[in-house]
Amino acid sequence: MSHVSESGHGGELAGLRGLVVEDDGVAAAIARGILERAGARVEIAPSGSIAKRIIARGALDLVVCDVVLPDCNGVDIAGIAREARPDAVVLMATGQTSFDTAVEAIRAGADDYIVKPIDAVGLLETIERARRRRSAGNERARVLAIGAHPDDVEIGCGGILLAHVAKGDTVTVLTLSTGARGGDAGARGEESRTAARRLGAKLRMAHLPDTAMEVGRSTIQPIAEAIAGSKATIVYTHTDKDVHQDHRAVHQATLVAAREVPRVFTYQAPSTSADFMPTRFEDITDFLDAKISLIDCYATQADRPYLEHELLRSTARYWARFARGTRYVEPFEVVREASHHRSGVDAEVLHSV
Repeated sequence: MSHVSESGHGGELAGLRGLVVEDDGVAAAIARGILERAGARVEIAPSGSIAKRIIARGALDLVVCDVVLPDCNGVDIAGIAREARPDAVVLMATGQTSFDTAVEAIRAGADDYIVKPIDAVGLLETIERARRRRSAGNERARVLAIGAHPDDVEIGCGGILLAHVAKGDTVTVLTLSTGARGGDAGARGEESRTAARRLGAKLRMAHLPDTAMEVGRSTIQPIAEAIAGSKATIVYTHTDKDVHQDHRAVHQATLVAAREVPRVFTYQAPSTSADFMPTRFEDITDFLDAKISLIDCYATQADRPYLEHELLRSTARYWARFARGTRYVEPFEVVREASHHRSGVDAEVLHSV
């Protein structure tokens, strides 16, 4: 009797094309049998070189790869499979002694790992979890970035907002004051609108008193309205580790207003203190120049030392020391990181510790 049928998994992989990369003939046959009974069409590659040729033909939906191969490291195959088909499910098969290598493979692009010997329930449940994660990750996020003053958002999280827009996520920027204490309110408002257009975001502006924001209804209400209007699933806001009173007030008000938003992160500002403790590091290498162009929209603030291009680049470069394989990074503290679908981010954490 089929273990797949007994476990309720029969046919769930119907129409998918799979590849088992395994040099052990018995283990390969077992994995292939499990997948075929679940409806997949499966090929076997006994070596990395054969696997590469099959992957190059394209159209794979599922790859199950042994960590140890006779002619290459299975981690390399995971990376090649991910690059060839970003939405495929890629799993590593490992013995207990090669667990660390399996984790390395996940960092290289594998979705998950399974421990050998492979059984039907374990394999199919792991595939199902990976497919759910990928399905949730493909949904478009609705992002709200909150700043007390014009240019706060662009400085703190402009890079990741550009990355969200590039993915097709919707982005709204909420600026809670016109920054009248730091320049002409009309000019700064127009600069905010120009930056939002360049970013590809919707701009909402409130008119709270610059340098006199309070943690109360006056601050909570415009944030709550922006969350409701944007239907935000992700919120970026100020950290409370900040010497500017408006930034701290906005942080506290956001925690109240965003209590039902599944993912909330705080960013660094020029006035952030040394107590800022980020645990999430987002790679913005591809977006740093565009981020600087957003900040350049604030021409009335051009004399501010913290807006110098060299400092913006060096700050992003500094934080990259905490993220493997990246050059420029934006750091974030995690306030809350949950999903309606699962724990984690819509498109996975890029780098976290």
